[in-house]
Amino acid sequence: MTTIEDLKKIWETSQRAIANRPPYDDETLEKIIKTRMKKNMKKPMQYFWGSLFLQILVYALLSHVILKYGSDATTLISGIGGILLFVPFTVVLLKKFKQMAVTKPAEGNSGKSLYEFVLQQHKLLTSFYSFKKRYELLLIPLSTAIGVFLTFELFVPGGAEGNPIGVAITFGISLLSMVWSIRHENSKSFKEPLNDLSLLLDEFRDDAA
Repeated sequence: MTTIEDLKKIWETSQRAIANRPPYDDETLEKIIKTRMKKNMKKPMQYFWGSLFLQILVYALLSHVILKYGSDATTLISGIGGILLFVPFTVVLLKKFKQMAVTKPAEGNSGKSLYEFVLQQHKLLTSFYSFKKRYELLLIPLSTAIGVFLTFELFVPGGAEGNPIGVAITFGISLLSMVWSIRHENSKSFKEPLNDLSLLLDEFRDDAA
């Protein structure tokens, strides 16, 4: 059984070990920060690759629709409209995440360069997240409408015009599913990493104070 004296000795030993531990040097500090950054940026990068794959799939499917069913003017316009709708989102996605991937800590003062590195990543991720939230107000309902319309036109007898109730129900369910999925995605891939990066920046500021 451990006595109070034993506990005192254990505590004193641990305190001496902490006191004798050498302070973090710049190299160790940089490794710690980079490890935390890698963990924080893992989810946004997973979102990037998943989103890019889905957009390539959308472009491929819509291109197939245009080539195979483009003789119908309504189908042709819907297919082209769907592609044009996604292009700005794809361009900003590639631009922002490329910047995040190539950004590295500057040489020189380690503390300052690491802080600026974290700050830059935070700004880039915040910028894309803000654009994403605004653009999806347009992208989600319109892309859902195009997808539902083309599905009924190509695969359901009577098309969209002949099945207004089915179109409305399918559109409503699809839209609600998309909204729920995106809210969950935003929380996991953007809100949580941004909160972690903000805490890391606060730690830098506290150390500098």
